[in-house]
Amino acid sequence: MTKKIVGGGLVLFLLAAVFGCNSSARAKTPMRAGTYTASARALNGPLAVEVKLSTDAITDIKITSSVDSPGVSDWAIELMPRRIIESQSLMVDVVTGVSITSGAIIRGVEDCLGQAGAVLAEFKRPLSRTRAPDQELSADVVIVGGGGAGLSAAATAAASGASVILIEKTGFLGGNSIVSGGIYNTANPEKQDHAPAESGVEKLITDALTERPVNEEHRALIEKVRAEYEAFKRTNKTLFDSPSWHALQTWNGGDKIGTLSIIQIMTNNALAGFRWLQEQGMEFYPNVTQGSGSLYQRTFRALMPNGTGYIKAFRDSLAGRNNYSQMLDTTAKSLIVEGGRVVGVNAVGKDGHKVTLRAARGVILATGGFAGNVELRQKYCQGEKWPDLGPSLNTSNVPGVTGDGIFMAEAAGAKLVNMEQIQLLQVCNKDTGAIGGNAYPNYVAGYVFINMNGERFVREDGRRDDISKSIMAQSEGYMYLVQSADSIPDTDKALTLDGRTVTYMLENKLSGWVSAATLDGLAAEMGVPAGNLKTTIDAFNTHIDTQRPDEFGRVLFNYKYTKGPWYAFPCKPAAHHTMGGVLIDGDCRTLRADGSVIPGLYCAGEITGVVHGGNRLGGNAMVDFTVFGRIAGTNAAAGR
Repeated sequence: MTKKIVGGGLVLFLLAAVFGCNSSARAKTPMRAGTYTASARALNGPLAVEVKLSTDAITDIKITSSVDSPGVSDWAIELMPRRIIESQSLMVDVVTGVSITSGAIIRGVEDCLGQAGAVLAEFKRPLSRTRAPDQELSADVVIVGGGGAGLSAAATAAASGASVILIEKTGFLGGNSIVSGGIYNTANPEKQDHAPAESGVEKLITDALTERPVNEEHRALIEKVRAEYEAFKRTNKTLFDSPSWHALQTWNGGDKIGTLSIIQIMTNNALAGFRWLQEQGMEFYPNVTQGSGSLYQRTFRALMPNGTGYIKAFRDSLAGRNNYSQMLDTTAKSLIVEGGRVVGVNAVGKDGHKVTLRAARGVILATGGFAGNVELRQKYCQGEKWPDLGPSLNTSNVPGVTGDGIFMAEAAGAKLVNMEQIQLLQVCNKDTGAIGGNAYPNYVAGYVFINMNGERFVREDGRRDDISKSIMAQSEGYMYLVQSADSIPDTDKALTLDGRTVTYMLENKLSGWVSAATLDGLAAEMGVPAGNLKTTIDAFNTHIDTQRPDEFGRVLFNYKYTKGPWYAFPCKPAAHHTMGGVLIDGDCRTLRADGSVIPGLYCAGEITGVVHGGNRLGGNAMVDFTVFGRIAGTNAAAGR
């Protein structure tokens, strides 16, 4: 039976099926009533629970502390207690994609039951499960993928009046966007015109402008930037930028592999996208800075941890719309193609029931890349540049982003491009690959990279791929990111990307953070030669005095490192982003190998392969999903 879209009611129906109350499932053997606490190991550290028990039931569960990824772990923290209480069982389903946090909650509750003298077998009864009936639903626009691109497209399409169904194969919304660094690049005259420019900025610009053009499109862009820069020099402004300069850096930084015309669409619309995000409720810190691997001072940092602010803004924008529905735990399997046009999606629910989604105007694929899929990254990306992308390499990706949509598009006739291009991020947790434990109080300007010989070895404000390769070439395969009280004056105020204070990280010994009052003490904590470390810092400080580039080519010299306490944490590259994928045009329409459009099919975000080339600039991913998510949402809603 076909069921028309009914807004949020569809989601509520599905959740009710999962959380069917089981109040009759009481323990037969009495236990000691009371409130109990326990701790269990989760992904990034301990998770603490407080459980209230009557003599025969679990009556309340609270998660009192957790250090897992915000925005992702929140789904388990909200849903798992409800599932356990309503079923009175520890055998409930974990939240798909958040299994480690979910499992920690179950183990914590089990510990509390044991403390109360419960017969644990009575709380481990197999739950009866009923397969949901097959569904057939329809909407103007069907979106596959609930990350930044999918939600940006959904918010845009729904705001235009189109009916929208979004499906997501995991049990949470956000994709990789929610665990990202949250930084956004845009030329923004209001913030940049009178911001202080670093001493090396002029050389960055002149080097790019004196480069020999590789084609007429490149020549035209150079000439445009040159004219803008000459006009800038005739003003009293302090920091030059423009969408054209952003585009030129993006193309050059990606080794001239991306499609320049589409890069210019992204950079020309970056500021409008930034302001649109703010209209949706997204908040940024007011100052402009330079993000890791962004190569220029045009980065804006999200106020909320990681990428949670973006996802919250989209969810708030979509909340209550009667023309929008979302289905979690729903996995797309194939596209429905009729007469050469994509008209829907075949999917399956968590219990295996069929979900057929018909799209009257268009389907948008926003399923991301495949940096976390070991098999695919070895198949497509392993080679001379990255000789080992196997299972020993961690990933910053969430579990559900495995490249599925790329191959659904290919099966429908789409051409794939640049599939060999992958990015490793240099500042990831040495053991897990996560990025949330890193503190960037001043971004690139506020730290130095130190190897296990106590020496600098690479330009900290350079390209992500160059830095990652340099780290991997070090004897131990990792480095320490070193800071001091000069760049972190107050550990109670300096925040990590996941929103925790440096004080918290140090007190709880998270992410390998160490501190010492002196450089000698820090060297001992890091396990590096103290003499080398002191010599290295002294040499670095000379560049602060002279503002001259060092032997590695670093441009940013903001802080002289002279006073303790000193801080450091270990970092190691992890697979972060794939730059290859589906071929699209500037309207996000999917293209065949001959350049013809596949009607009804749009792609946006990391699933596409035309923007970032051989190396994505840090801070461009959020621009990518915002700009092209909006374009895809607009065009799909209009059926263009």
